Amino acid sequence: MLRSMKASRLSAVWFCFWIAGCGGGCGGALETGEGQPPPEQTPTDQAAESPADEPPVSAEPVDPGPRPVLRVVGEPAPHERTVAIRIENRGSEPVELAGTIGLQRQEGSTFEDVSANLDLRFSCEERAPECITLAPGAAYLPPPWLARLGDAQCECDECAVAPGGTYRFVIRSCNGAHTIEGQAFESAED
Repeated sequence: MLRSMKASRLSAVWFCFWIAGCGGGCGGALETGEGQPPPEQTPTDQAAESPADEPPVSAEPVDPGPRPVLRVVGEPAPHERTVAIRIENRGSEPVELAGTIGLQRQEGSTFEDVSANLDLRFSCEERAPECITLAPGAAYLPPPWLARLGDAQCECDECAVAPGGTYRFVIRSCNGAHTIEGQAFESAED
């Protein structure tokens, strides 16, 4: 019985090799003509064979919408190391802004990003939203920058004091398409 099982397996293996060796053409001539190879595929033929569930790639960029018309101001408090943050929508349309504020320090003739956590939130007790909507003519006043690195708006015992220099706040649209740099301001050394 064992010998007959081995023989039937061997026959099945030979049969598979015989079919694979034919390549589907053992019964006669190829459809394209006797003894001729099939025509080469063109890029349009290959595109027609791609799966239907893949969406076509658009060559046109997505419209990011109009650039927000904002005024971004840092107002240092006299005799204190805090800087009030004021963001005004001076456009005629509501704008969607990302919930974080960037901070940059002037290094020579350029501005470089500074590691400080600043958010568009109403108070230190609240979490920053992912995005906020600012109506035309409206102003937003988040908690001030405490001239610190790290958690830069709320009390932080372990945060480093930011070095004196020229700074600016940076606001981004919620979709990330637009960046608005604020007016430069001076932050004094301790």
